[in-house]
Formats: sequence, C-alpha cells, structure tokens
Amino acid sequence: MKNGRVPTGIYGLDDLMDGGFRENTINIVYGGTGVGKTTFGLQFSLFGLDRGEKVLYVSFEMSEQQIIRDCIDMGWKVIKDYIDEGNLKIIHIFGEDLTFPSLDIAEMIKKPFSGNNHRIVIDPFTYPTFYSDKEKRKSLSIIFQELRKLGTSVIMLEELANGTSGCGMGSIEAPYLNVPSMPLYLSDTVIFLQNLGFGEMYDRTLRIMKHRGSKHGEGLYSYSIETGLGIVVRASEKQVERVKPKIKYDNQFKEALSKAKAMGVLGEKLSQRIDKLRKNWIHDEDPSEILKLILKEGYQ
Repeated sequence: MKNGRVPTGIYGLDDLMDGGFRENTINIVYGGTGVGKTTFGLQFSLFGLDRGEKVLYVSFEMSEQQIIRDCIDMGWKVIKDYIDEGNLKIIHIFGEDLTFPSLDIAEMIKKPFSGNNHRIVIDPFTYPTFYSDKEKRKSLSIIFQELRKLGTSVIMLEELANGTSGCGMGSIEAPYLNVPSMPLYLSDTVIFLQNLGFGEMYDRTLRIMKHRGSKHGEGLYSYSIETGLGIVVRASEKQVERVKPKIKYDNQFKEALSKAKAMGVLGEKLSQRIDKLRKNWIHDEDPSEILKLILKEGYQ
C-alpha cells in the first residue's frame, strides 16, 4: 500500500483511480451476469495474497470448491495454497435464507482474522429484500461502518434486469443503469461493468461512477477478461493523461499561493485550498480565473 491506497490488482485500472481504493473503504462493483464481477473480486484478492496480505471472501453463491475450480480455470492455481496456509478464508452464506442484512454478518467477518487492514470481498450482496425500508438501510449502514474498521472491502452487486437508477446517489438520470435498490451513497467507490454482447472493442465497458476524495477518470473504458490475467482495462495513454495533475500550470498556482499567504490568517486557510487544487488539477484549461475567485474571497 502506498499513500493510503490499496491497489485493485485490476490491470490498467489504478492509473484511472488515483492509485486504487482508499484504505478502510467500501467499494461497490456492479453489473449484469457475466460481466466479470466475481473475476474482479478474485483478482483483487489474489493481488493482496501475493503480497502477504490476508483476505476474507464472503460468497452468497459459490462454495469454496467452486471458487477454487474457477480460479484454476483462470490459471490461478496458487489460490489453493493461500487457503491451505490460512491467508484466504472463504465463508459461504445462503443469501436466500436472510430476510435482511443481519449484524451477524459483521460478526462473522470479524472472526477469521485478528487485527485490521485486510482485504474483504462480498460476492454478491444483492438481495432486494435487504433494502426495503429505513430500518434495514440503517442496519446496512452499521455493517458498512464495521467493515471499514476491518479493512478495505469490495462488494459485488447484480444489476437488475429491469428497473430504475434508484440508487440513492442523487437525481442521476442514467437510462442504461438498472441498479439494485442498494443505497450506493453508503459506498466510497462505485464501478459499473457492462457487457453489450456485440463482440466489438467496446463490447465490455467499465465506468467509475464515484471515487470519493480521489481523482478518477470519467469516461467509458474498454476492458477484456484474459485467462491467466483476469480483467484488463484498455485505457489509452490520452485517457490516462487526463487523470494526471497538469504541472504545466504550476507557475499560476505558485503565484496564487504567494498572494494568499500575504493575506494573513485567512490567507493561510486559502493557501491550503489552493495547494489542494494544484495537486488535483487535471484539466487542460488554465486555472487562473478560478484562482482569482479564491483570492477574491480573501479580500472580502
């Protein structure tokens, strides 16, 4: 982990996400059947396991034997070694038996490993009865808070065949999104995977809908699932460059910082905002007009 970031292990994705997930966050990956959600979760797990981390994998659909089989088919036979060593724990829960997300789930997740900063995968966490009223959403919120204490979680959600974008993220109008009623505002990151089934370059697409407190790409990115590797995001150099801070405007930021610091106590506060903006300025446009607005605040 570098700078509080947890690499996803998804080839080409971290360059579009400011280095990966933030530590101790809830990150949702959703999409329809066959888009690669489980592959995403296993790839995220394997990346950590290869680097000595511990992983808890909670499956509502596949048994441990099925997970091992799928990993072997992908070329990840080493997954069996990690289970035998105790670094990978798999819990199989029959989701149909749950009426709503009981806090027992959080307790189950606490037991396998002591300490925190583990990788946690829940695949999938999609049962509409979970989220039908205020009390159940409150229960889910509590579970998410407990998960954040334990480590960095990736939660898979199944896209509904028919529905609306009632995902709790505001009044987003996105007709191509048929998401479950999971309140996505509870998560820190939301990644949408889609498979159009046409066999063209943009047949499979990935979109980063939300990445709280981080720079991220805002386009549609082509991806493929390759045996031996897993998910490979095929972002162009130009697309990756769009996410990187533009150092060519450093002189404008330095000038604004100098002016702000000359304003006294308020100027010190403004300079912190300007410096944060400098580190995250990914636009090709000159920031001078925005910097003028910030400095104007100091004169009022």
